[in-house]
Amino acid sequence: MFHIVHSLPLKHLSLPFHSFVPPKFIVPLNRNFSFIFPTSLSVRCNHSNIVEPFPPLPQYPSVAELPQRVYADYSVYTAKGVLTLTPKPPEFESKASGAFGVSREGYMLLQFAPSVGTEESIYDWNQKQVFSLSVSEMGTLISLGAMESWEFSRKTAKAKSNGIEVRKVLKVEPLLDATGHSFSLSVYKKPANMEEIEENIYLPITRAQLAVLRSIFNYIVPYLLGWNAFASTIKAEVYSQMNSANPRYSANNEWNR
Repeated sequence: MFHIVHSLPLKHLSLPFHSFVPPKFIVPLNRNFSFIFPTSLSVRCNHSNIVEPFPPLPQYPSVAELPQRVYADYSVYTAKGVLTLTPKPPEFESKASGAFGVSREGYMLLQFAPSVGTEESIYDWNQKQVFSLSVSEMGTLISLGAMESWEFSRKTAKAKSNGIEVRKVLKVEPLLDATGHSFSLSVYKKPANMEEIEENIYLPITRAQLAVLRSIFNYIVPYLLGWNAFASTIKAEVYSQMNSANPRYSANNEWNR
C-alpha cells in the first residue's frame, strides 16, 4: 500500500490531504463470479492543521428551576365599563418551629374602568379605580339575595405627600327590572383645604354574570385562606402518629370536649 501526502494552499492556509492506494484485491460474490477492484481506487481524507474548537453552548436553567407564576383574572364587559377580578394570594411567614403560617389572608382585587364614549369595546384604563374584597365580604356577595343590597366602604389615611384623604364606597344593589345587580363604585377625594371631589363608575351586572362571580368566590376562598398549602402538607402516616400520641384525641377519632 502506498501513502502519498499532497499539500493544497487555501487562503494562506496549507491543508494537507492523504491518499491511500491499496493493492489489488478480490471480492468473491459466488462460486462462478468475483469482482477485482482496480489499484487506482483511493480514499482521501482532508483535514486542517488548525483545529478550531466549537464555542460552548449557552447554559440555561431547566424549566423545573424557573419560578412558575400563573396569572388569571375574569372580566365583565358592559356598555358602561369593565369590571376585572384578580385574586391576590395570602402571605406566609416562617415560625420558630420551622413551619409556616398565614400572616395575611388573600383578597380579591376589583378593577373598574369606564367606557370611552358610546363604544363598548373601548375603555379608559387611565381612569380606573380599584377596590379590594376580603374573604368575609366575598361571602356577603355569595349569600346576597335577588332583591337585597349591600354597601362596602374603605377609608385611607391622609397621605403625607399630598395630604389627600380618600374614601371609597362600593354599592351592590338590585336592578329595577330585576335582571341582576348594579355595582357602583364612588371615590371621594378630600385635598387639604379644598372641597371634596367625587368620581363614580356604574356597571350593571346580569344575573348570569353574578352567578359566575359567586362561583369564582366559592372556589377561590380556601386558597385565599392558605388551606390548599396546608392540605398539600398532610401525610396520613405522620398525622396518624401525632393523633395516637395526643391524649386529647380518643380512639374513635373525635376530639374530647
